[in-house]
Amino acid sequence: MEPVDDALRAELTELTATLCRALNDPKRLVILHVLAAGPASVGRLAELAGATVANVSQHLAVLRERGLVDGEREGPNVIYSLRYPELIDTIGALRGILRAELGRRQRMLAG
Repeated sequence: MEPVDDALRAELTELTATLCRALNDPKRLVILHVLAAGPASVGRLAELAGATVANVSQHLAVLRERGLVDGEREGPNVIYSLRYPELIDTIGALRGILRAELGRRQRMLAG
């Protein structure tokens, strides 16, 4: 096993400060999943995510600042899309780990 070098430490620090913080809110994860189906306006995202337009706008600002979504003006609206669609696969992998861990805990409690 190789030691963790300074470059890896720096990258992991940046990962935590940017992407992990952006993903550290369930509503933002919902917004990303909605965007996985295709681009949408703030109003449509709010409708599909079950949140207010103001709340979705705040979350989109974080996601945009962290580089996870793009916004393109179409007339009076801004249409948002995923910059990295593979992010949904990554979130799916984390969900799989969560389900496995919850199952392990349930088995431990039962047995």
